[in-house]
Amino acid sequence: MAPLWETTAPFALFMFATVVAAWLTGVGPALLTGTVGFVTRLYFDSPRGPGDLTVTWEEGVRLALFAGFVVSTAVILERMRTDRRELETRMAAAQQEIEERHKVEAALEAARASAEEANRLKDEFLALVSHELRTPLNAMLGWVALLRNGALPPDRSQYALDVIQKNASAQAKLVTDLLDIARSLTGQIRLERAPVDLNLAVGVVVESARAAAEARQIALSMTTDGVPLTVWGDLERLQQIAGHLLSNAIKFAPAGGRVTVAVGPRDGTAELVVTNTGDGIEPSFVPHLFEPFRQAETGATRRYGGLGLGLALVRQLVEAHGGSVTASGRESGEGARFTVRLPLQGEPGGGEASMI
Repeated sequence: MAPLWETTAPFALFMFATVVAAWLTGVGPALLTGTVGFVTRLYFDSPRGPGDLTVTWEEGVRLALFAGFVVSTAVILERMRTDRRELETRMAAAQQEIEERHKVEAALEAARASAEEANRLKDEFLALVSHELRTPLNAMLGWVALLRNGALPPDRSQYALDVIQKNASAQAKLVTDLLDIARSLTGQIRLERAPVDLNLAVGVVVESARAAAEARQIALSMTTDGVPLTVWGDLERLQQIAGHLLSNAIKFAPAGGRVTVAVGPRDGTAELVVTNTGDGIEPSFVPHLFEPFRQAETGATRRYGGLGLGLALVRQLVEAHGGSVTASGRESGEGARFTVRLPLQGEPGGGEASMI
């Protein structure tokens, strides 16, 4: 946009020269009066021929000055309106650019915060893995050293072997969970599908967990409607789902508490519900409950062990079977409730392999 003076300068110079000329000739003070008089004479006189109306040179100068003033004023006002419109357009564009820049900055800040959170979770997970793998390993090494040195009496040797086996099983489970979550994230878990009675599959898991529940004085019960509930899925993976939910419920139930497993049809699906008594789930943590490597308690002061992979695996396996899993953190003292729904499958047939 050209500066305003480039447009108005020629008219300003014309006005200045004309005013000086009028002042030197003595007609300047009567500029407006003479112009009005000339216009009045044009209107009221009635010329009868081309030469009846004469214009003196003073009137011509006055008329030229007035015309220059009017034209200059009109040009300046139009230029000011144009400049104002262009200025408003540029201000609107600048405002939009500022808003877009703020959005970009907000997105960058969110991405930075997400990256920092991911790094923090990675560091916590690495520390957690090191701790969880080292704890059973240290116990096994300690008892093996005692056995090799002959420092244990015969009646304690069997106890040492039991401790070693228990810790080895715990470590093997941790490694299995790590491998399973890695396979699920990369779509490498293989499902061998076949008709499975969910009542029988879950019943086996409940019986295998009964000893662990009794060791903590937890009442473990299972209810069914007694009717076969057939789903089309992988028996081992379905039992893995029930096992993770059941072990999780037992771990977080208080000593002397209660864990209940219910299996039955619901709205055209097979439903598995696992509930326990206890503190329940913190409401703010419920949205993150099925995320890998997330735990409500972190750091060295946490009360419960584990890598936080069990529920993430449950969600991956349930969704691979075409089902859904939800959790609700009930009021403090009423524990938590996990609900798995799987599509019913009454079609008989052989096994079918698939990858997730």
